[in-house]
Order: sequence, then structure tokens, then C-alpha cells
Amino acid sequence: MLTKKTFQSLNIKGPGIALAIILLIFLSFSVYMALNLKPGIIPDEPAHFAFSRHFSRTWGLPPDNADTFNLGIYIEQNPFLYYWINGRIINLIDLIKPGATEWQTLVILRIINVIFATGTVLICFLLSKELIKHPWWQLIPVFLLTNTLMFVFLAAGVNYDNLANLLTMAGLLFFTQVFTREDFFINSSIWMIYISLGTLVKYTILPLALAMGIAWLIYIFIHRKEVFPVHFYGVKTLLLLLMLFTLFTGNFLIYGINLIRYEGLLPECEEILLESQCALSPLEQRYQEKAIKPKMTIQESIEKGYPNPFSYAVNTWVHNMLLRTFGMIGHQSYFPLELVRYYKILFYGAVLMGLFFLKPKSALTYSLVGISIFYALVLLYSNYNNELLYGFIHIGFQGRYIFPVIGPIFVLFTLITKNIPVRLLRVAFLGFTLGLFFIGGPITILLQYQVILSSWFI
Repeated sequence: MLTKKTFQSLNIKGPGIALAIILLIFLSFSVYMALNLKPGIIPDEPAHFAFSRHFSRTWGLPPDNADTFNLGIYIEQNPFLYYWINGRIINLIDLIKPGATEWQTLVILRIINVIFATGTVLICFLLSKELIKHPWWQLIPVFLLTNTLMFVFLAAGVNYDNLANLLTMAGLLFFTQVFTREDFFINSSIWMIYISLGTLVKYTILPLALAMGIAWLIYIFIHRKEVFPVHFYGVKTLLLLLMLFTLFTGNFLIYGINLIRYEGLLPECEEILLESQCALSPLEQRYQEKAIKPKMTIQESIEKGYPNPFSYAVNTWVHNMLLRTFGMIGHQSYFPLELVRYYKILFYGAVLMGLFFLKPKSALTYSLVGISIFYALVLLYSNYNNELLYGFIHIGFQGRYIFPVIGPIFVLFTLITKNIPVRLLRVAFLGFTLGLFFIGGPITILLQYQVILSSWFI
């Protein structure tokens, strides 16, 4: 869906050269990590690789078995697209190189994930161009993304977040083009196709799909005179509608059936498997060992000295989200404890200046602000709900869960910085941002923390 015309706006001089350098550095670090990291360092990589292997044994949906139970993930009535694609890649590897070792197969899948992540970076640039009209400022979101340590770390491993991030970033790009381009039906169809594919990869894309759908309907209502009558394009229209129907059907067969049959987006393990099978799951074992039963109420948690929702949001949640976004967390972790205070200054400074200086001039900017806030609030609610269940020990708290909207967040951050009216303050804030992201980025980490990282490498 990303056509040649979409890429014609890439500047091959000046900013284009800078973009190529940023991409080259990102690729070099990601490929180096992909080739050298030990198995099991990247978050959940062993489970994702094992599931990919399981899907390679059939062209359909393989049944759950003892191996999948032990991984804590089950196939029935769950999104599966990432594993199905990996299964086909493994089939191709076996065809081209019979007898490929587990390590060789793992590395090839890692390189495919690096390609997914590189696509996400490039589409982030195209998203930036839709809202930022200065060729050098357009590069800022790309620089920020490629120096977000968890994003770069994740790119080097086998993890379904890489494909989910690519699809959501592409969906957001075409969503913005609904507002900025003439082909309303084409762009509307394509953003829905990408997001529908994303929800077949990971169910946590659903809140983003909901937020984008609401913003899209509001746009149609406000601009109904410009939108209607909708222009159709013959065979292209039929193909897009067929794809949408197929993807909507696939999503309904998972989430729609789950809502009807199990009254939830995903069924509980005991609803589709035997109790003895569920007992093998590490997630179930963690629940039995660490969960508070029954789950605390908000009032009970406050009485026990835990933070109230507001205090949790502005202190605990922001702190840990920054720590887990600009650090690396998986089966081995690195947290930039000495830098997180500066990321917090940057975050709260950007929020404060956004209130004064952003002043959205278009429905698109309002929409991206609303979508980002909505998704972040859903994530905050989910994290706080987990804290009530596990006693505020941050189980299930991952910075990578904000990545579906990290593109819009970095674009909006750049717009805020660009709109600071006092030149000295604008230059100082931009310099502080670029310096902080470089110091906390992959190049500095690789050079200064070799002792920490060396134990991660083969």
C-alpha cells in the first residue's frame, strides 16, 4: 500500500542525506544486535520463536499442545498473524537451506524483524512530513525514534511488537492523509486495512483502532459537505472493499466471537483449555504465586499506603514508563537510572509548553493529540489495574506498549518545540532534547556499557 508516489517526497539532498545517516546508524546497531545477542535476551523471544516453529508445521492454525501451554500463550481465539507469517518464512528457509540450524533460523527471523522496524522508522518520517513542513524539523521524530533504546533493542529480536508497530505506523500515516489528501475513500480504506492487520497481530491495537475510528467519524461529521459524495475508483474500490471485508471478518471471528461467547476480547485460559493444561502456563503460575486474591479495590490500596490513581499516574507511571522506554527490558535489562530524571524534565516540560504553544490549527493535530492521549489512558488504566492485582510490583509494565502511538507523540513533541516563540528557549530546548536522546541512545550505550552488554552476546 506504500506506493512509489508516497516516497517521491523524500529529499535526496541535505535532509535526505541526514535521514540516510540516521537510518544507517539504526540499521548497523540493530543488525549487530540481531547477529550477536544470545537467545532469550529480547523480551519473550523464546516464546515467539517457538510459536513460529509451531506454525511452520501447518499452513492453517495448529492446535494448542503441551509446548504451547508451557509458553503461557494459546492459539485458540487469539490473534495469530505474526506467527503465521513467521511460519511461512521458516518454510522458505527450509526450502532454500535444508538442515538450517535453530540459530541460523533465529537470526534470519531477527533480520526480518529489523526490516519491520526499519519500515516503521521510514514511515515515521513520512508521517512527520504530513504535519511538519520544514525539511530539517521533519527529521527530529526519526532521530528520537531511532534513539529510543527499547525500540532499537526490540528491533533486533523475534517479537510480534515489531510487525504491530509497522502496521500501526502505516495505519496512522494513511489516517493523516484522510485529512491532508483528496482521496478520502482510498486513504480511509488503507488505514483501516493496516489497523485491521495490526489487530490480527496483537489485541492491544484495538484501543488504537477505536480511537482512530472515533476521530474519523468526527471528521466525517464536521466535513460531510466536502466528503460526500464519496468518489469510487472501479476495480481498485472493489479490491479495497474485498480486503476490508476479509479483514473485518477475520477480526470478528476472533474478537466478535469472544465477546459473544466469553464476554471479553480474549477468553480466559480456563474457558478454552483444561484446568490441568492452564496450570502449565507461567502466567497462571505467576498469578497463583503473586496475585492478591481478591484483587484490591482502590480504597483498599490507598489504605495500605499505595498511591492513589492521580499520584500513581503523574509519579509512578510516568517514571516507570520512561525508564522502560529509554532503557532495555527483557530477560536481561538495563535501566538508565542516572538519566531518567532528565527524561522526566523533558516530558513535563513538553506537556507544559504544549499547553501554551501547540495551539492546533487543524483537525488532524487535534485528532492525533486525542488518539495519543486516549491510548495512553487505556494503557495507564491497564497498568493500574494490574498493580491492584499484584500489589504495585509493576508486573506487566512495559514501555514498548506505548509504541503504537510513539510516532504521533514524537511528531507532536517536535511541533511543540518548533512552535516555542522565543528563539533562545526553542534552541535550548531542542539542544537539550537532542543531547539527551544521543546520550541515552544506542551509540553511547554500546561504547560506554560494554561490560553490561558483553554478557548478553554470544
